[in-house]
Order: sequence, then C-alpha cells, then structure tokens
Amino acid sequence: MKRNTGCNSNHGCPPQLSCDEAKTLRVDCDNDSYYPYGNYLQYPVADIDVALAEVELQVEVESDIELPTAAREIKHMRRNVSLTQCKAIRSAMDYDKVKLYITGVVHKNIQYVEQCSGVLKDYSVDVPFTCSQAVKVYNYPDYEHLSQKNTVYERRFIDKKGHGADNCTSGAYTYEYYNEPIDCKLLASFVNDLDLYKDFDNWGRFSRITEKMEVGLFFKLLQKQQVNLGYCYGGKEEESSSSCDTGYKMDHQPKSMKDRMKELMKRHES
Repeated sequence: MKRNTGCNSNHGCPPQLSCDEAKTLRVDCDNDSYYPYGNYLQYPVADIDVALAEVELQVEVESDIELPTAAREIKHMRRNVSLTQCKAIRSAMDYDKVKLYITGVVHKNIQYVEQCSGVLKDYSVDVPFTCSQAVKVYNYPDYEHLSQKNTVYERRFIDKKGHGADNCTSGAYTYEYYNEPIDCKLLASFVNDLDLYKDFDNWGRFSRITEKMEVGLFFKLLQKQQVNLGYCYGGKEEESSSSCDTGYKMDHQPKSMKDRMKELMKRHES
C-alpha cells in the first residue's frame, strides 16, 4: 500500500509535527510608528463610508414569556440585543430624511428555581421587535438613479418588401443603475425592563412573565460615497486654500455619540 506522507495529497499541506511543546518563559516586543505616506493623486477622490447620521432610537416593547415549568424565583436574567434587519431608503417626500426599517430581538437567558432547593433551570427566549421611523440625515445620501427594465421604446425594422415591420426582428434599450445601499452599524444598546410575574399556582409559583421593556439603540447610518479629498496633505496647503476650506464654521464642537453614551451610562450609576 502506498504510504500517505501528506504532501501532494488532496488534503493540502499538513502542519509540521511536534513531539512536545516548550514552556515559554518570556516574550519581549517593541515597535516604531511612522506617519502613512502615499502618492499625490491627480484627481484626489476616494470611495469611503460616509456617516450620514448618528441615531439614538428608543423602542418600547411589551411581551409575554411562557416558562416551560412553574418558577418559584428568578435567580438571574441576561439580556442581549441584536438586529436582524436594518434597512434605510431615502424619503421621496423629504430629502433631509431617510425611512428606517428595523427588526431585532432581545435574547433573554432566564435562570430560575422551581422549589426552595433543587437544580437551577435554564431557559432562553427571543423577544422580537420591529419599528419604522423617519430619521433626519446631515450628510445627504447619493441621489438614487432609477432603472428602466420594461420595454417601452422598441426597436423595429422594416420588412424586405417595405410594406411594414419585420416581425422576426426587434429590440429595445433598457438600463440599470446600481445604487449604494445605506447601511447600519450598531454601536451600543441597553435594555431597561420591568418584569411582572403572572399565572400563579397553589404553591405560589408563576409560569408567565409579562415584560415591559425600553430598548435603546445607538447606531450610525453609513453609505459608501465618492468623496473629494481636496489638496491638503499633512495640514499643509499644496494647491489653494479654497480646496481645504469647507466654508462652514461651528461655534462649538458637538458631543460625539460615545460621549453621549458615557453620560447616559453614568446617569444610572449616580
């Protein structure tokens, strides 16, 4: 029988074999950092993700959770928020806004006991939520180009006799534009809920939890756009001052979303 060495086999090149693993006593690292260098562009433009707006969205959710068995006491409940859909289209009635359609779930892991003593039960459940909102944007999305897919103007030819159209030859002109979508990037979330225990039995155990939740979502709306980088490099004006000046001066620097999130979290700590 031919010996399989691993090389030139269908499984790819195997890793080097070792008989043991040494005990590492110390590892030292060092680095140097330098400013990035690039070529000057004749046409300084780039396709980058542009932040259209930073959105703080509050969602009110009320739900019923049926436990698999009756519970005497909830010992621990963990909450995790995730989005299953976040779609945005530019409003046809107000170009300063986009229509936002969000679907998500609050995943809850519930640990409870059935008796005064015994094993700890573990139960996981998803609480879905959905909402649609009109959200103001501060950097405009790219203008959407519509496509022409249906045949409206046909291409026809005269027949060989010159008496009418050639029914064996025709054509049309259609076109498609591929617009950049508006994406969502979830940065943070919180769950502020109230649990109401219901459906008690004769032993004081409950089997249903009615939840009233405030779900907070912090996310960015992004769209890939072609942006003019201008002619300023390293803080120096290479061509003209007009290419570097945006013409817009702010009286004060607005708070970033991270600053607002930190203030919100500290508010609950005090």
